[in-house]
Amino acid sequence: MLIRRLISCVALLVGLEANALPTANLTAEQRQTLGALLADQAGASQWQQLWHRTRQAGHLSAQPGTAYFDLAPARLLDAVALTLAAPDQSAPVRQTQVMYRRSFLPQSVGKQADATFSAICIWVDWRSLPAHALNRPDAYLGQVSLLLTRPCH
Repeated sequence: MLIRRLISCVALLVGLEANALPTANLTAEQRQTLGALLADQAGASQWQQLWHRTRQAGHLSAQPGTAYFDLAPARLLDAVALTLAAPDQSAPVRQTQVMYRRSFLPQSVGKQADATFSAICIWVDWRSLPAHALNRPDAYLGQVSLLLTRPCH
């Protein structure tokens, strides 16, 4: 009985991954459109998870060896939302993730030791968006994971 349950769980997980949106197959325009929709429709819990993970990774306070934001909190919130809504670049990462990047030159957004950063990167996991919902993603946007944000080059 236990073995049958374990096999069923593994099969379900494999099936979910197989139906997930493969981000490597998306065009830059599709990635940007999805990011803009998510920036507009993401719920408070999605943003809270992003900030929680970002804080845990050390990007919200000065720590040796870690890139951290040096923007005022209100400006940081706006800049990260803008990065997701209107990135300069986006790139697929792994099978279901996308990294969105926006430059804020000449403004500095973060530091690490003697280095300054003028761009923001945000990673999003689109695993919960089935490939068949690419043209109508609204019903799934509340399940998409805002993984992490950090200052970048």
